[in-house]
Amino acid sequence: MTDTIVAIATAAGMGGVGIVRISGPRAVEIGEALAGRALDRTVRLARVAGDDVIAFAMRAPKSFTGEDVVELQGHGGPVNLGRIVAAVVERGARIAEPGEFTRRAVQNGKLDVARAEALLEVIGAGSERAWRIAQANLAGRLGERVATLEGRALKVLAELEGTIDFPDEDLEPQSAAWIGDELAALETACGALAETWTTGRALTNGLVVALVGPVNVGKSSLLNALVGTERALVASTPGTTRDWLEVQTVWNGVAVTLIDTAGLRDATDEVEQRGIAMGAERVASADVVLVVDDQPASGAPGVDYGARAIRIRSKADLAPSPALPSFASSNMGTSALDPAPASAPSTLRPDGAPAGPPVLATSAKTGTGLDELKARVLEMAGVAEREGSEDAVVTTSRQHGLVTEARTAFSVARDAWTARRPPELVAVDLRAGASALAQLRGLEVQERVLDELFARFCIGK
Repeated sequence: MTDTIVAIATAAGMGGVGIVRISGPRAVEIGEALAGRALDRTVRLARVAGDDVIAFAMRAPKSFTGEDVVELQGHGGPVNLGRIVAAVVERGARIAEPGEFTRRAVQNGKLDVARAEALLEVIGAGSERAWRIAQANLAGRLGERVATLEGRALKVLAELEGTIDFPDEDLEPQSAAWIGDELAALETACGALAETWTTGRALTNGLVVALVGPVNVGKSSLLNALVGTERALVASTPGTTRDWLEVQTVWNGVAVTLIDTAGLRDATDEVEQRGIAMGAERVASADVVLVVDDQPASGAPGVDYGARAIRIRSKADLAPSPALPSFASSNMGTSALDPAPASAPSTLRPDGAPAGPPVLATSAKTGTGLDELKARVLEMAGVAEREGSEDAVVTTSRQHGLVTEARTAFSVARDAWTARRPPELVAVDLRAGASALAQLRGLEVQERVLDELFARFCIGK
């Protein structure tokens, strides 16, 4: 890393203040030449490229990148900041690649890869809860948990390698039991960490919730009620929504994208047909599907959305609730689901099978069932029970893949140990598990992985 790099570190567009960051072996030299004075951590006024700026320097290794760093803070705006960057480039620096400042911080030991991923998530957080998890991981929560597990694995590995080096000396029964217990504990701990991926993915990426159903059953009205403002057009004429509409909102600190789709029917209009097809494509990737109907007996079009589906009976204010199966949920408070009278028989299909999942009654006009619907969506996504949690959470597919790999390796090692296989075989899988955890923190990470990660960053970070 002999190059000195420069980039605008603040967001693009207009702003009162903008920051130009320089990092590398010639950063201080270039900064001092532009400022016309010596620079250190003391903030000093200078005139650079025709603008009044404040300038300071941070010497390696006490900087974000671990290199010499200079920051020039001037007036915002792309033209003004572009002139400052151009002046730096004229003196021998080059424009930074996306994420190159953070990449240098990782390579210089200032951050591990898990914290670098968390930094990107802090910047892109779309909700309060996503921000809190990202900040906890940026502070090292996930890395510390993984480092602890890796350390325990290495201790077991050291014990095993002692038996390999001295095969004539049998392990003490206490040591043998400890190895078995530790392997089981490592498997369990990695499994629990892998399970946090459901929560981490939902909070980091947000949830996509699609509304589907026949025409004129109140999907657009329900979307407007869930958002709290009129975003979708509503009319009594069937087919008002001819394609799909996306609206962003936040529920209980979780970013949610609601998708209103065209009503399902045998449309003859080419535009409406295309709109229905486009909606179906968007629904295919939704996390939760709200199947809406104003007829309690049907409750769904002829499409099976599996475990993603919540059946909704809309316009509950227009007619008394019929007898439908109740939905038991211990943490949802008073239920807005259509209750079945105690004396009513079970609702069955003509073939004698149960009629399907229970139906949640809602009213866009009165607000009936809306809070329960939001709670049910969050519960299905696995984020209903973690409000305020600052525990370590896996937030990327890379992290999830590695912690799952570690769990599998520790499970195989435990089985081999229980079956009294040679310690050499147990050690192979144990070492593989420890290696996966090391990769999660970036200690054994490949350049390709770093390339993929930092390509997602913006220039200047």
